[in-house]
Amino acid sequence: MSTTQLQTTIPPLNRTTGLTSRLLLTGVGGNIAETVSLDVGPDREPDIDEVVVAVEAAPINGAALLFAAGWFAVYPQVPAAMGAEGAGRVVSVGSHVDPALIGRRVIIPPTFRYGTWATRTIVPAQNVIAVPDHADVQQMAMLSVNPAAAFSLLNDFVPLRSGDWVGLTLANSAVGHYVLALARRAGVNTLAVVRNEDAAAEVRQLGADLVVVDGNGLKERVTEGLQDARLRVLFEGTGDPGQISQLVTAVEDGGSVITFASVTGQVPSLPLGDLIYRDITLRGFFILNWIRDTPRERLERVYAEFVELVDEGVLHANVAATYPLERYQDALRHVQNDTRNGKILFVP
Repeated sequence: MSTTQLQTTIPPLNRTTGLTSRLLLTGVGGNIAETVSLDVGPDREPDIDEVVVAVEAAPINGAALLFAAGWFAVYPQVPAAMGAEGAGRVVSVGSHVDPALIGRRVIIPPTFRYGTWATRTIVPAQNVIAVPDHADVQQMAMLSVNPAAAFSLLNDFVPLRSGDWVGLTLANSAVGHYVLALARRAGVNTLAVVRNEDAAAEVRQLGADLVVVDGNGLKERVTEGLQDARLRVLFEGTGDPGQISQLVTAVEDGGSVITFASVTGQVPSLPLGDLIYRDITLRGFFILNWIRDTPRERLERVYAEFVELVDEGVLHANVAATYPLERYQDALRHVQNDTRNGKILFVP
């Protein structure tokens, strides 16, 4: 079938007209509420292998704040389209894309090349994954990063069985919430380390088996709480070498420490004795690498399982507030408020 013939079969929904609103980063560093601006411009047609997605919801992730600050693995080329992940409906497809996608709800995994803080975004068809129409669109918008990170941490580094123990710092983070939920479902016990009592209460409610607040005597309190158990792996999100040195003593010989973040900005490291004498390994995890390297069939299978777990209530992220694009400055200030309880989303 020729390109011309294919295009004539696409229903009127495939036509893109009018204007697109999107948030652009105009300068690297500084206050993100001031370096981001709202741009309104004409729609464009998709290229042959692209789809146009009408965005229904897109979260403000910590990675987006790092991106805007110039501290992320992907450096912004301003003006840069903002927004890493999201969910919406396909409204137009290129001539080499199956027109059956039109009208389907899809999630957009992050690449930091196609902005999702927009009314519409254009991405390669291979960069979207269809999800059921009935799915909660706000939960779908948050599905491709933090749940996937938690899944990979629990499945791709150390073989885990029911009854095993894993440790988790930054346990009240978004990734931590999903780790706790998926571990509990698999029968894996969790040691959750947090910074204060409010966070401790939060992760206890989420089902953590042993909760310890960071501070004096951390090593001794963890050892006492675990009794004779040892951690198969420690998932580390603070980057604090001092805290790691206190917790790694609870990791079994030959075990692993997996770094998924560094909220302190420090470089995580292992004490020499644990590295050499006990063969503890330190590895890193980066979600963009996982999405890039995971075969498409596995991505689709994993995200389909996530949708089912959202339906069952196993996976859920609290939403603190939603904002239209026009209120982007309010949204960007809100996301930097440490007292918020939940994610901030744009609902264009």
